[in-house]
Amino acid sequence: MTGGTRWLLAGAVAMVAFIVPTVLCGIWLLPAVVPDAAARWSVASALGAAVAAVSVLWGQGFAARPGGGSGTAGGPARSVQASGTRAVAVGGTVRGNISTGDGGVPSASPPAGRQTQGAPVTASPEPDSGAAPLGSVTASGERSVVVGDAVAGDITTGDRPSEGDRR
Repeated sequence: MTGGTRWLLAGAVAMVAFIVPTVLCGIWLLPAVVPDAAARWSVASALGAAVAAVSVLWGQGFAARPGGGSGTAGGPARSVQASGTRAVAVGGTVRGNISTGDGGVPSASPPAGRQTQGAPVTASPEPDSGAAPLGSVTASGERSVVVGDAVAGDITTGDRPSEGDRR
């Protein structure tokens, strides 16, 4: 399910969540309790708005989550592998800086075996032979950096002379 379809579905659910309680209360439930039509529809609209507000909170979470509302990622898990010396591979978005050069700046890559953005991270001393599966993120060269999504920060590998050795 695409992102636009999820937002349309969430909007339709919010609209139905407003209309159903409003009409149900305004026509069938409240006439016996509230005789004035203006007051009855005001109360019915307020009840419908309250139910719609709760559905909007649900809808935002449903539409913003990748893969829809099923609780899964919507496909096979992405393989993330950093196999080169000082290599960094991240399956999701990076918010911060990545440095594979010298200088004591903490790297954005977690230790081997830790989870990054819901994807398993593995580190092996030498690259795997054969083609990587579709959707995989592999950094196999020395000081290589691969990011599966967006980067909001700087990536420094120490390869340019201006970056040099930062000891």
